[in-house]
This record gives sequence, structure tokens and C-alpha cells, in this order.
Amino acid sequence: MSLKKKLMLTMIGIAVLPIVLLGSFCYGYFKQVLLTDIQQSELQHNSQTIYVMDSFFQSLEKISDSLLMNPQLTEALERAYSGPTARVLNYRDKQNIEDVLYRNGYYLDNRIATIAVFPENSDMFYYCTKHTINPNYDVKEESWYEEVVENEGALTLIGVHENLLVQPDSTGENRYCVTLGRSLHSPRSSRLLGVVLINVGVQDLRKLWPQRQEDPQERFYLLDSHSRVVYSDIEEEIGGMFFMPELGGGVTTARVDGALCDIMVSESSNPGWKGVKLIMRSKLNREIAAMPYISILLGLLLICLAVVMAHFLSKVITRPLQELYTKLCSFEAQKSGADFRENQVGIKGLSNSYNSMIEEINNLTVRNYETQTRLRKTELLALQFQINPHFVYNTISSIKWMAEMQGSKRMVTALESLIKLLQFSSKNDRDMVPIRDEVLFIKDYLNLINLKYFDKIQADIKMGPDTEDCATLRFLLQPIVENSICHGFSEFKQPYQDAAISVDIRRDSGRIVYEVTDNGKGMTQEQIQRALESEHPASSLSFNKIGLYNVQKRIQYTFGSQYGVRIDSKPGEYTRVLVEIPARAYKEGDNE
Repeated sequence: MSLKKKLMLTMIGIAVLPIVLLGSFCYGYFKQVLLTDIQQSELQHNSQTIYVMDSFFQSLEKISDSLLMNPQLTEALERAYSGPTARVLNYRDKQNIEDVLYRNGYYLDNRIATIAVFPENSDMFYYCTKHTINPNYDVKEESWYEEVVENEGALTLIGVHENLLVQPDSTGENRYCVTLGRSLHSPRSSRLLGVVLINVGVQDLRKLWPQRQEDPQERFYLLDSHSRVVYSDIEEEIGGMFFMPELGGGVTTARVDGALCDIMVSESSNPGWKGVKLIMRSKLNREIAAMPYISILLGLLLICLAVVMAHFLSKVITRPLQELYTKLCSFEAQKSGADFRENQVGIKGLSNSYNSMIEEINNLTVRNYETQTRLRKTELLALQFQINPHFVYNTISSIKWMAEMQGSKRMVTALESLIKLLQFSSKNDRDMVPIRDEVLFIKDYLNLINLKYFDKIQADIKMGPDTEDCATLRFLLQPIVENSICHGFSEFKQPYQDAAISVDIRRDSGRIVYEVTDNGKGMTQEQIQRALESEHPASSLSFNKIGLYNVQKRIQYTFGSQYGVRIDSKPGEYTRVLVEIPARAYKEGDNE
């Protein structure tokens, strides 16, 4: 299989696997998020339903407040009926009070089934109802009557119970009701005057939620403080105990009649009352049914995009590799003389061709390095050891002439200097020498040169104590000193005029600095540039053929281009030559 196909399949696998995993995760996550949003929306709707019910009961509380503050009702309840006119007066009060009940209560809200007042001062009770009243009803027989009285005028909400205050009809719609009860007390003596009851039929509660529509996959329950069903979409369940009495507020999940349901519970402001909404999970799932199809479609689109991008990238990446592989194969075919056939690039083939090329480059590099090393060593040796025979001849002639003019002591000194000079020059196998040997060589050289100038050349050589054991190139100082003598003092008209040369060798920041200064004729900038950038024929009086240009080249060959020679001169006054090389301790191995 070609590299392009392998790369494309790898990139497709790398792209598709995260898409599938991420898509599965996102599908599960967002499905749960949408489900939670729907559940919270249904919970909020259920809470709104309970809020409407609480508002309705609060409005009934205000109606009861208006009845308690009615002076006509209070007067009738405090009246003591006695004498022959007691019955007539009682009936008159009944008519007046029922008129008050109608105007101040029943008339204000048509969802009220019955308003009744049970006085303590009469055996008859006052009422206003939309049904047939039960004349034999005795409120004191109800189990919740004592609770209403004990609350001492506070509103008491009685949960669902049978409506015994009215006669049952054939439809059974008025069988169950919810009661708001309140005891009436004398404002002067706090004596119990009676009880006010406001009954609301459970079927009338439906009017609180006119927007609710029956749905076989959804149920709504209104529960009182004893978990009895006040209202249900299934009428048979009204008045009975709810099958999950321990439910708390919020959203829970449970199985009801074998089906998984989400249960939303909203707490009422009336203690213990709550609204419960059951929705089958299948209904909620239908609302997010499009989610998996959208996820699959999006995943397929991303996979298609990944395939296209993988094909494009594999082509872009392998194109230069294919060109390189073709050239390598062509080179190997030309080298071996075999026929060249262009193939698709493969990892193994490219690796073999690359390894062959690297091996060939390494071999060429090694051979080139060895050649350059031999060439540089040959050039350095050729530059260092080109001793001019005319210098030897002229020096020997000067010694001979000096021997004729002076005694043998100077002759011995001159001969010793010449011997040391020739010994130093004959060490052809040494590139590097200690600085102290180079300084001794310069002293011997100046001793011989002064034969010609009658010891008029004054040389001051200073060598720092931390420099004498450092390594230096052989014949580094001699061409510079010779340049000062041959060129700097060439125009001195008086043969006995003193000429001065100072050599200062010091160490500065990891470098050895040679400073050679003479008081000769000096050099122009053009002469300085020509001396450092071009080679000139050596004079017949020169000790060797190493000029300033060659010194510069030798230093840069050996130590690098950051080292070398600088010249500072003022025509007619002085010339100062500065040479910098790295400060390195001399070792015998430096010449190997």
C-alpha cells in the first residue's frame, strides 16, 4: 500500500473516531439537557396551576373577611331570640343574612357552591347555594368542626370530603367539595357566635384551569394536606388516597402502571397541599425525537468532510515526498546503471533511499574534511618555512664584517643568536609554540638585526606572567617586527639615529593581545589595507616570506575569523600593530 493511501486512511481513522465518540457523548448530553428543560417547563406550568388555585382560595378568604366585618351579620348572631315574636324575628334575620351572603359572597364568585352560616343562638342556619340544601345537616357532626372552632377566627382550609350540606343529585357532581371554614366571635366578649362555611365543589375547580386538555399520556392531581385526591382527571380517584403519598417537591421518575413516568410536584402556599403532574416518558421522548436524526446527519456530514480533507491533505503532504523519492530513485538508478521506473512513494523505499543518500553524504564529508585538513596543514607549513637564503648570506656577511671590526666576544654572541634562530626555524613539525619561545626567538632575531644597525634599534619586550605558558603560532611576531625594521625605519637619513620598537604581550578577557609599536615613518590607510588584504613579494633582506597578509590568514585558518591583525598608524610618527588570538595553555599535543 502506498504512503498516500496509508496516510489518508490514518487521518480518516483519527478524524472519524473522535467524531463518533464526541457525537455519541453530545447526543446523550443534549438529549438529557432537552429532557431536563422540558421537565422544568412542565414543572413551571404545574406551579402556575397551583398558583392559580392559591389565588382563588385567597380571594375566598377576602370574601370571608367581608362577612366577618358585616355589622348586620354580627348583630343577628348576637341577638337573643325569646318571647312570642322570637320565631318571626329569627326568620326576618335569616332573610336579611341570606341577602348579605348573596350580595357579599355568592354573587362575587360563581365558582362558590354554597355559603352557610351556622349560628349558636338559633337552631336554623343561613345559606346561599346553587344546589338543594339538606335541612337536617348538622355541622357539629363533621370531624373537622372542632378544628375550625379551635382556630379562633383564622381561616381553615378543609380538604376534600363529602358535601353533606346539600342533597345529592342524579349526576353525582356535587358529591365532593372543599370547605373554607371560619369561626365568628363576639368583638366584645370573644364568645363564639357561629361558624361560616364556604363550600367549593371539586368539579367547579376545573374552571380554574380552562386551558387544560385531557391527554391519555398525562394526568393531573390536586392533593390536600392528608394526600387525598381533591381533583383528578379520573373522577373515580377523587376523594381517595393518592397512591404515592410521600412525594416531595420537584421532578422525580417512577413507573406507574408499568409505564415510566416523569412526576412533577409543585408545593402550594397552603400547608400540605400540592399539585402532581404525571407525564409518560414516551410523550417527552416524542418532543425530542428529531434529536437522534439530527445527530446522525451531522455526524455523516462531518465524516464526509473528514474524508475529503484527508484525501486533500494526504495529496499535499505526499507530493513533495513523491518528488524526493523519484529523484532519489533516479539518482540510485544512474549510479548503478539500472533502468529507472517511477513508483508510488512508500515508507520503506523512501527510508532506504534516504539512508543511502545520508551514507553517501557522510562519506563525501569525511573525505572532504580529510582533504581540507591536509591542504591547510600543507599551506601553513609552506607559509611558515620559506626561509630566504639571501638573508642567511647577508647575516653571515655582517658577522664576518663585525668580526673584523670588533673583538671575538660580539662574534660569539652573534653566532649563538644565529644558531638559536636556525634551530627554532628548523622545527618543521611544530605549528604551535609557547609564547616564551616566540619571545626568545624575537630577541635572537633582533640581536642579529642590530649587527646591521650598530645596536641602534632599541627593543622593549614586555610579557605578562600569565601569558608565557600560553600557546601561539610560530613566526607570529617576527613578520611584524621585520615590517617595522624594513619599512618603518627605511627612510631614516642618519644611520645612527635611534629606532625604537616596543612589544607588549598581555592577556585580556580570554584573549592574548600582542601590541607591537615602532616610531618609524608610519603607514597610510591605503597601505594598511593593501598590507592586510593582499600578498606582496618578499624582499631579499627578509628572514622568510611570511608577511602581514600571511600572518592574518594563518590566524584565521587556525583560530577563526573573529581573531586577526589590526593596524593603527600615523604617518611620520608611529605604527601600532595589534594581534589577537585565543588564550590557550600550551600542550605538546597541540602540534599533532
